[in-house]
Amino acid sequence: MRSLDSSSKNGGDSFDSIFYNSIISLCISEKALHEGSRLHSHMASTGFQPSVFLENQFINLYAKCGEMEAAQEVFNGMHHRNSVSWNAMISGYCLNRRFHEALLLFREMTETGPCPDQSTYLSALRASVGSGNPRHGEQIHTYVVKTGFFEYLKVGNALINMYAKLGNLEDAETVYEIMVEKDEVSWNSIITANAQNGCSNRALLLLVEMQQKGLRPDEFAFGSVLGSSDKPVIKELHAQITKGGYERDVFVMTTLLDAYSSCGSLQDAYLVFNKIPDRNTVAWNTIIAAYTENGCIKQGLQLFQQMGEKDIHPDEYTIASLLKAMAVRERIEEGKQLHVIAIKLGLYRNTLVGNTLITMYSKHGEVSYSRQAFENIAEADLVSWNSMIQSYVQNDRSEEALAFFLDMKLSGIEPDEFTFIEILAVCAMLSCPKTGKAIHGSLIKSGPVLDAFLGSSLVDMYAKFGNVSDSKRVFDEIEHKDLITWNSMIVGFSQNGFCDKAMELLCLMLHQNLEPDNFTFANLLSGFGDIMGVQQGRQIHSLILKSRLIADIVVANALITMYASVGSIKEAEKVFYGLTMAKTVVTWNSVIQGYAQNGFTMKALELFDQMEINQVKPNSMTFVAILTACSHAGLTKEAEMYFNAMNTKYGIAPGFEHHACMIDILGRTGKLEEAENLITRMPYEPNALVWRMLLSGCRIHGDLERGKRSMEKVMALEPGDSAAYVLLSNIYAAQGKWKDVIEVRKLMRENRVKKEPGKSWIEVHNMVHEFVASDHSHPQTEDIYSRLRELLIEMKIAGYEPDAGSFLQDMDGTN
Repeated sequence: MRSLDSSSKNGGDSFDSIFYNSIISLCISEKALHEGSRLHSHMASTGFQPSVFLENQFINLYAKCGEMEAAQEVFNGMHHRNSVSWNAMISGYCLNRRFHEALLLFREMTETGPCPDQSTYLSALRASVGSGNPRHGEQIHTYVVKTGFFEYLKVGNALINMYAKLGNLEDAETVYEIMVEKDEVSWNSIITANAQNGCSNRALLLLVEMQQKGLRPDEFAFGSVLGSSDKPVIKELHAQITKGGYERDVFVMTTLLDAYSSCGSLQDAYLVFNKIPDRNTVAWNTIIAAYTENGCIKQGLQLFQQMGEKDIHPDEYTIASLLKAMAVRERIEEGKQLHVIAIKLGLYRNTLVGNTLITMYSKHGEVSYSRQAFENIAEADLVSWNSMIQSYVQNDRSEEALAFFLDMKLSGIEPDEFTFIEILAVCAMLSCPKTGKAIHGSLIKSGPVLDAFLGSSLVDMYAKFGNVSDSKRVFDEIEHKDLITWNSMIVGFSQNGFCDKAMELLCLMLHQNLEPDNFTFANLLSGFGDIMGVQQGRQIHSLILKSRLIADIVVANALITMYASVGSIKEAEKVFYGLTMAKTVVTWNSVIQGYAQNGFTMKALELFDQMEINQVKPNSMTFVAILTACSHAGLTKEAEMYFNAMNTKYGIAPGFEHHACMIDILGRTGKLEEAENLITRMPYEPNALVWRMLLSGCRIHGDLERGKRSMEKVMALEPGDSAAYVLLSNIYAAQGKWKDVIEVRKLMRENRVKKEPGKSWIEVHNMVHEFVASDHSHPQTEDIYSRLRELLIEMKIAGYEPDAGSFLQDMDGTN
């Protein structure tokens, strides 16, 4: 290019088309975009008028370098375009995976340009495959027939390939059958088409027939059939490979090895490996992966060692394959040793190795090592960023995941669908509605049409924010809804208390002939919780029976929990005892918890004994239910027995909830000192909840000093805890310390603490009614309050008096 510089300085234009063509040809072969652009500018500055051939060459250069806008500019500026010009643009768009634009240009060419030729059709058919739209391919096929290009062998082969890739095997077969001339490519294409579309037996028959005609299948035909076959077909293909003399073909033998590995036949895989004459790195990688992916990690590592002894150098695929096994099988020490080997080989900066290291360390909870592996990658790709985000999410470090996502955006890396799905879940988890909305906004800018996968994530996110209106708006905007989308919206309604809307949506879903799955019913039942009426529960139960999902244990467990939560314990028992499949520990826990919630303590304890007789091992949640049952019945000794047995008999370390249950029991039964001692001995940092439980016990038993100590602890941890103020106030009121009661009220006002009013639900005539303390919005308010006054009078006559200690609650008008 120096001669160009000197020519520019001298103002000369002594170069001709031959010179320019030689330079542009060199630029194309070297992908030298900068030099080619300078050449283009030089021609323009000297007023040189390039020929059509030269302009076509510039289109080729820009297309090859990914600069399609520059290519389009050249194309638009041409005074005369020939078929080569159009072909260069169409193939350029294909090369850069801009298939839609390639197809639009092909259509324009058929309408206003020169007649398409063989090259045009080959590019257009490739574009139709890339677009994934069979209609485009069918239209091009019509043009091919009309213009007489169907008889061109390459076009026929391309049509077979197109129909196969688009999943239309029938049309691929039709094209193959009516082709006048067939070559090895035709045979290999139709064999591959059958294999890729699940017809491995037909593919095998064609492969045998091809050989009988004296034609030689290529390695890709063998590879496609082997990759889609079961063991008997693989055995038959193995015989064909031996018969056809392919045993010296490393590619075919390695593919055969991989096929045996995929169907778990490691012995056959190893025999094939030993028959490969010149085993290269790919062959070693395949046999190592065969063992590690089938759970034989030790043998895989031994083969890796043998590979080194044979002076075969491992590559990034070798290391990545072994690291993947270390992640799945929880073998962190060997994983770290492989990391050291990767560093020694200089492979630790490789993208594939780095990505696998991120995942491996993430699976073991070593997020700092994951981040270090990410930082060491020479060229981090989208997978690297996504793997790191997933590492943070999987290890409950959501804030760092969100911060990393923002770094990713600043680095100019465009997120994909996977990134958005992960980060939308993070926003929901962290309750960041502003960030979630901003991400939604960026999604709208990138494309107005939401697919079901991303749309479901948005529906779920807004529902978790409690923003059901936005959740429903997104749901309505999703053009093609799948089962996950419907489930997300139904669960969103149910979890936010919109029982009727969830049921309406479920009915609409059924009306559209979309069958609910176990996730639909399980989440619908658990989402409603206490606000569901018995009748609504029975309606869902009926739908479950119709869909035959009662046999699903997750659905059955949710049904038991639902009936127990609405107080219909007999129906919960009916479901439990009617189960034909094996009951899991969750099933037993659901009934025990149901008994505990509804005051059937002895039944809960009896069922626990029955659970042991049935040799179902209790878990942590079992003991939460048992201790809750003991707490409600005041069974202190029994509770202590179960609490101590957790460790000694069942090997379960009591968790925070178990300690909280014990503190509650001791507090209720007046063993306040023992309760306080248990709090101080907890292996966890006590939170406001346990101190409030002790404070509640102090209120019941009038222990003012201990109550004040408990209150101080609560205030240090949760200054806005209104329940604690109420409890302390009631202790003062019970002892007639009215000045202190007023001080507590004053302190609440100063700290802007407001007691949340209580809510309750009741089902009457198949309708659930919600009540809030001091609420007058119900249409039958007058009748309700009139009946309440009557009941209060009857209570007093019967000898029941209101609790004078609940002074603050009465003053606030919230009880």
